[in-house]
Amino acid sequence: MNKTWKAILGVLLIYIFGCFSGAVSTSIFFHHKLLEFLKHPGVVELAVLEKQLTGNLGLDEDQKKQVHACFLENLEQRKELQKEIQPQVQTLNRQTRQQITTILHPGQVELFNQNIEKFRKRWAPTAFNQNEENPSASPVQPSSPATNSGAGQTPATQ
Repeated sequence: MNKTWKAILGVLLIYIFGCFSGAVSTSIFFHHKLLEFLKHPGVVELAVLEKQLTGNLGLDEDQKKQVHACFLENLEQRKELQKEIQPQVQTLNRQTRQQITTILHPGQVELFNQNIEKFRKRWAPTAFNQNEENPSASPVQPSSPATNSGAGQTPATQ
């Protein structure tokens, strides 16, 4: 093989390995962000909403703290509303589960129950997804406001 082909092959290998490592890195990053969202959807939603609505307003530190407190209060009120309707949601879920089990064969019912347990373990209770096993689950709240991090930018470019 002459030097030209070796150089071409070297460049192609570097390109392929670069693409592969970029894809793996991106996958790991988004997996981490997805897990963060699934564990604390209320907090992540709060931070994103806060950033999108106030990021380009040029708020000073006092304003940031006040706005952040308003968003946190809203989150707490939403959690309280969720607690009020949670018993109704649980009753509806039990009724649906009973309806489905009447349709299934005995072996299917066992698998269905196993699927429900897997689902419960994977989607652990959060502030907006509490179940009978853990009605007091609450997310970790951010200690500092997420506002004004993109001052001077439009929300779409943050």
